Amino acid sequence: MSQPEFMLAERGTEQDLDRLAASGYAFDLKVDGIRALVRVSPAASSDPAVVMTSRNGLDLTTRFPELVESLVGLADVSLVLDAEIAVPDSMGLPSWPLTQRRTAQKAASVALVRDLPARLYVFDVLEVSRSATTGEPFVRRRGMLEDLAMGWSGRLGPTVCATDPWVLWELVRDHSLEGVVAKRQNSPYRPGRSRDWVKIKATQTLSCLVGGVEWSGAAGTSELRSLQLFLVDPSGRLVAVGNASAGVSAGMRRQLRAGLRHPPLIVEVEYAEVTEAGVLRHPVVRAVRTDVDVLGASTDQLPAARR
Repeated sequence: MSQPEFMLAERGTEQDLDRLAASGYAFDLKVDGIRALVRVSPAASSDPAVVMTSRNGLDLTTRFPELVESLVGLADVSLVLDAEIAVPDSMGLPSWPLTQRRTAQKAASVALVRDLPARLYVFDVLEVSRSATTGEPFVRRRGMLEDLAMGWSGRLGPTVCATDPWVLWELVRDHSLEGVVAKRQNSPYRPGRSRDWVKIKATQTLSCLVGGVEWSGAAGTSELRSLQLFLVDPSGRLVAVGNASAGVSAGMRRQLRAGLRHPPLIVEVEYAEVTEAGVLRHPVVRAVRTDVDVLGASTDQLPAARR
């Protein structure tokens, strides 16, 4: 399956919130899930009723049958949606560890769907009735989304959006959510990275490529000790950004070992700051990212001053 072209955000910080609000940005609550391009076709069409594709071109359709069932109900018109798929926790908040348990399986069993039901968090509308909406300003596309969502039920819904960033930021802080995405209200949807979208996380994280490992102990009985982390620059060159300890939970170590057997291994790393030498300070591995490919582990994730 061809790789879809998503609009991608630049990286910002909490200190940018007031400036962005004053510059005409709206703010979307960031969902920590799997980015998906969702195509919905009418029943009379010869196209598949629903196709969901990840950023790296992975077909997600068979992995989330409960979402397909909900989306088929929208099939009176064709739609193309930009969304995040996530499994909510017991409080109804999106949980990456639970979502990762779903993505580990190519097809979902009845038990998996029952125990870990997913939700589709939609944040943009790219096509309605085969007419592209990407040239419309974000504020108009958001209005289209909210109109469409009035007829949705079950596992579909729009993300939370506001013009006051601090309303959402308080929600992020209170519930340990990932952050917000600032979106210039008059901007069209352009594939590729754009300053019209600015991602601001409550914690600083990067998707990094594991380019090497260090082991401790004798051969055959050695334990995973640390991971050598790299980013990919625009020319395709690997840029070393430091080492992260693998002294995490037993479950995480098993995931890391499994990932090393089937490279490339991409991990989400939380860090305190980027030093002047371009090394991550206090990096901690938080998750294995099966939904991100090597190009997603790019230097574009760094603050502009550190690229």
